[in-house]
Amino acid sequence: MNLNKKIIIFKNDAVGDLVQSLPAINNIINHNIQNEILIYLSERSKNFDFLFNFKNVKVKIVKYNLTIKEKIKIFYDLLFNSIYSIYILTPKNFYFYLPFFFRKIKFYAICLNSANNYKRPNIFLRKYLYKYSINDRGTHYKRKSTMELQNDLTKDLNFKSDYTLPNLPSYNNSLNLKNYIYFHLKLENFKKLGWGYDELKKLLNEFLNYSDNVILTKDIENDENLDSYKKDFNFIDFSNGEKKINNSKIYLYNNISGSDLLNVINDSYIVVAFHGMMTNLASINNNRVLDLFLCEINSKKDYMRYKNAFYEFKPNYKKYDFIVPSKNFDKTLRKMRYSLKK
Repeated sequence: MNLNKKIIIFKNDAVGDLVQSLPAINNIINHNIQNEILIYLSERSKNFDFLFNFKNVKVKIVKYNLTIKEKIKIFYDLLFNSIYSIYILTPKNFYFYLPFFFRKIKFYAICLNSANNYKRPNIFLRKYLYKYSINDRGTHYKRKSTMELQNDLTKDLNFKSDYTLPNLPSYNNSLNLKNYIYFHLKLENFKKLGWGYDELKKLLNEFLNYSDNVILTKDIENDENLDSYKKDFNFIDFSNGEKKINNSKIYLYNNISGSDLLNVINDSYIVVAFHGMMTNLASINNNRVLDLFLCEINSKKDYMRYKNAFYEFKPNYKKYDFIVPSKNFDKTLRKMRYSLKK
């Protein structure tokens, strides 16, 4: 393939934020099929580089917060290579200084406005951007999601914005599980709600009223309940092959990530998870989702912050549903039943 121009996309973000950028990145890739594209991903997203398995795309892994060495390397790469355009889809301060020094490169960017007239970058630096969209976190009104803003940024590329997954690597589904609910346990949020292991078991058993099986995953942090999981549920560790199967219809997939995780999400009947990485991954293929949007509102400022976050990251399709969980577990369970019955 004869690759002509060089395009760079800065997206060293968390996985959930990366998913929000997929339609825009899809536009950029399709429009530049004869050009070389380099995508900067963070170490948090490195297991999802398969999302960009295209012949003209290369991926470079850097820190979520760039080191001084990485910043210098990026600057010198721009200085000694002929770059046609750069897309700043992760609005970090360092990237916004580059257009001032490299004025022959077309810079597209997502900019931030916030309360107290905060702007990133400032008005002076924005004039060196070729094109930008503004994520206005200071507004009190409904606004476009980050996905829509990035689509706006790339809509002049004249390509359909629907992102299509490359062929995923297959995973070992030797259990051949079907008709299952996928639930991701975010232990930190459970603790904020005052829920414990008993509430988790009640929740998972409730799911069995709507599906044949339940697949459970959890965050990587140390969990004092690990022995209880192995006793009460089927346990499969994807990092070391440890397996313990009993008579339960609940399966804990431990240390699962990357394409294996996305396959599990895609094959589920419904994804139930606290808002974040898993609900965003489910939105790639418009999977059915029940999003547990946890809010801790103690002031009007808190209310506005969560309202803005909801508009900024909420997926927009018919199979997406959400509830706001409360410390009253039984009340939350009743809310969930309404959605699960749909």
